[in-house]
Amino acid sequence: MKNLKKIGLFGGSFNPIHIGHLIVANFFVCEFGLDYCFFEPAFISPFKLHQQDLVSEQHRLKMISLAIKGNPKFKIDTYEIEKAGISYSFETILHFKAKFPNSSIFFLIGSDQIDKFTQWKNWKIILENSFLVVAKRVFKPINKNFVPLEYEEKIYFLDNPIIGISSTQIREFITRDIPIDYLVPKEVKKYINDNELYK
Repeated sequence: MKNLKKIGLFGGSFNPIHIGHLIVANFFVCEFGLDYCFFEPAFISPFKLHQQDLVSEQHRLKMISLAIKGNPKFKIDTYEIEKAGISYSFETILHFKAKFPNSSIFFLIGSDQIDKFTQWKNWKIILENSFLVVAKRVFKPINKNFVPLEYEEKIYFLDNPIIGISSTQIREFITRDIPIDYLVPKEVKKYINDNELYK
């Protein structure tokens, strides 16, 4: 594990993880030849400080584990969960940089996040210590000039299919008793039902 050349980081609340996450992660691994894609569930996202329907980190970790089982390129990292508090991406990237000093780090975000990227805390540290990979999330042109020119060589755009589902939508379906079959892996659906999550 110490001699990894390319590491992918995929952060988020994963509340719950769904097939869109898995499809994008698979394209991420394949397009960049990653040794591993680490799923990094946030303890508390700085963009969702007042979210009311965030289930516990234990539930989210278990759902991720069930979802990625069987793909040897997918791993879970618990740095943000163990650190607790607000999860800032620059801290996670510095943690990985210290842990894997000889590896190139590729940090995945959605195209719906890029217009506010330069408002992220210490965003320059992110670009100084990793490559930023932007996955397509919405059916509209992507603003490819969202960072100063000096950083443009650190930005890549993932050629992934757009999956028009979200965790928010899945939670809403559950509260309205609408089936979530095929939106999440069947093991995740069973776990949600068995633990009566998002009711």
